[in-house]
Amino acid sequence: MREEEFRFKTTVRVRYADTDAQGHVYFANYLVYFDIGTTDYMKAIGYSYEKLLEEGYDFFTVEALCRYRGEAFFDDELQVGARISKIGNTSFTFSLGLFRNDVLIADGHIVNVMIDRSSKKPARVPEGFRKAVEEFEQNK
Repeated sequence: MREEEFRFKTTVRVRYADTDAQGHVYFANYLVYFDIGTTDYMKAIGYSYEKLLEEGYDFFTVEALCRYRGEAFFDDELQVGARISKIGNTSFTFSLGLFRNDVLIADGHIVNVMIDRSSKKPARVPEGFRKAVEEFEQNK
C-alpha cells in the first residue's frame, strides 16, 4: 500500500499522551487515527456524519483491523489515507493507511453497518452517500 493510492489524506500529529512506556504510539491509538481519517473523509466527500444523522441514519462499526508495519513517536506528523473500498447493501468498508514520511506504518480496514436511527435495524446505504463516494473517488 502506497500513500498515492489514497485520493483523500488528512494529517494527525502524535501527542505525548498518545505514546506508551516505550516512547512510541500506543497500539490502540492507531485506531483513533483511523477514526479521524474516516470522519474527515466523510466531510471531504460532502456527506458528513451529521448529515447522515439528519437523514435518519447512523452506523455501527462491526469490524476494525489494524496491521502494524512500523512505529511512530511523539510529535511525528502522520498522514492518514482513507477511502471507501466497498459498499454493500447495508454495509460499507473503509480501507486505511497510516504513513510517516511517506512510509507505511499501519494499514487496515473498518466495516460499518448502516442503521435506521429510530429502529436501530440495518438499513440500505443511502443513495446520496453512494453517489458522493462514487463521485469523489472517480475524480482521482
